[in-house]
Amino acid sequence: MKILFIGIITIIIIGGFVLIVNSMQNTQITPTQPTVIETPTVPVAPTESASLMQSSNDLIKTVEVESGSYYYKPNAITVKKDERVKIVMHSVSMMHDFNIDELNVKIPIVKNGDTSTVEFIADKVGTFEYYCSVGQHRQMGQVGKLIVE
Repeated sequence: MKILFIGIITIIIIGGFVLIVNSMQNTQITPTQPTVIETPTVPVAPTESASLMQSSNDLIKTVEVESGSYYYKPNAITVKKDERVKIVMHSVSMMHDFNIDELNVKIPIVKNGDTSTVEFIADKVGTFEYYCSVGQHRQMGQVGKLIVE
């Protein structure tokens, strides 16, 4: 009787584990093309000093990023060197953050249903990984790449 009881409990635990893993795999969304919104403004007339500074009147490349269950959408963003970039991150499930270590870019943890932004200048050419540092999200595939040309 004791062995039968232990066997039933073991089957229930294994079945529950299989259901959880299966539901996590079924909720992953395939990333699509990035949503990019260019925000034009009136540029300042070029002068020697203006070329050395990034003016608030310059174009800002705004990228809407959806963060969900172990994904970012888009999972690739392309910008130009020295371009001002604004990332608007919408958390659609769980809590997430957004990090690009090489460019010192960070959006702190955003709760499910909330939005946060970060602005930065893409001042280095290369491909940089952005990732979520919450729990095991990065290891479970919540990464993307920023390509600076």
